[in-house]
Amino acid sequence: MTKPALEGLRILDLTQVAAGPYATMLLGLMGAEVIKVESLTRMDINRGRATVAPGDTRVYPGGVPGEHPWNRTAHHVHRNINKQDVTLDLADPKGKELFLKLVAACDVLIENYRASVMDRLGLGYEAVSEVNPRLIYVKISSQGATGPEQNYGSLGSTLEQTAGLASITGYENGPPLMTNETYPDPVVGFLSFGGLMAALRRRRKTGKGCLLDLSQRESTAMLLGEAVLDFSGNGTVAGTIGNRHRDMVPHGVYQCVGDDMWTAISVSSEDEWLGLCQAIGQPDLAFDPRFEERNTRRDNQDDLDEIITAWTMERDHYQVMHLLQAHGVPAGAVLNGSETIMDPHLAARGFWDLVDHSEAGVYKQTTTPWVLSKSPRLAATPAPGLGEHNYQVLGGLLGLSASEIDDLVEQRITGEIPSAEA
Repeated sequence: MTKPALEGLRILDLTQVAAGPYATMLLGLMGAEVIKVESLTRMDINRGRATVAPGDTRVYPGGVPGEHPWNRTAHHVHRNINKQDVTLDLADPKGKELFLKLVAACDVLIENYRASVMDRLGLGYEAVSEVNPRLIYVKISSQGATGPEQNYGSLGSTLEQTAGLASITGYENGPPLMTNETYPDPVVGFLSFGGLMAALRRRRKTGKGCLLDLSQRESTAMLLGEAVLDFSGNGTVAGTIGNRHRDMVPHGVYQCVGDDMWTAISVSSEDEWLGLCQAIGQPDLAFDPRFEERNTRRDNQDDLDEIITAWTMERDHYQVMHLLQAHGVPAGAVLNGSETIMDPHLAARGFWDLVDHSEAGVYKQTTTPWVLSKSPRLAATPAPGLGEHNYQVLGGLLGLSASEIDDLVEQRITGEIPSAEA
């Protein structure tokens, strides 16, 4: 009987918002035991506010906050599957003591606060590694833990600017645009997962833990490799070119039948170009002087786009994708949210799990973008309520009695109901 790849690994999860929770979500799906730590005065921002402002209901299923709105926001429910949840006041000496006992019982600590937060609490890498020398500390921060901007904060929306991504995103000759609000976050989440795998491999060889200092800005800047090299080698500053490409022609997103329906097409070789001409029923285009070679196609992209668009606008975006793929041409239908959930290919690969959340209801949940033949992932389990596993973790793992945990609840060191101002 095969078992999940990360079974037996215990993660102490202090992440919030998106980048960190994406990483720990993947760890949980691969079999790790993930214990998320929050406090009653400072929940994960993903949970929203304890008191919902009038009109601020779009993040709740059906637009209804419910009795416990902090347990049913869409962002929290999606990014925190396969986790347990504990609340501890880390500013309180007793809360800090219990946290360090959790550190001693875990393999990994992962957080994505501002770089100085854990040090200010007296819980930085040096402090926690004294308690557990085998601990791998994954520190995800905006700018990294060193440098003149180490204490800057950010969201994915600002990282696109500081990393340079926005400068090459936009319509041709137009101003910089964002890809969306949080594009860097899942990128950082996946890179954090990969970095941790390398650190675990190192620990297996050396027996020692380490600090993994991951900069969200630097992770995002990695996406600009060609633009950086072009400037380093040639002094060329890349600009916005819309959906076109510096080498591949044609390359764009073409309108299809329906309201706001499109297909992306990318031609990188002469064989693919000939396949495109055959697919759209115009083989003679290959001999048109405007399009015979890549350079001439680049010079006449507007004319070429008009020809392709005239063909795609008579067809469904899925039909366009399948016809072009059948002729060896890379093409992908641009799917909206509902189409993605119903996509037969994703369904065939088992990408979606059906989750029944006690407060948010039944919904389809994304899982891992990979399948391991010898190490199956776990089924997605509902995201936890705030402090849902206090008694299970503080009692079962740390050995506290029920009455001792009751006292902690009375002192608001732990609990399940956030402070009104949270």
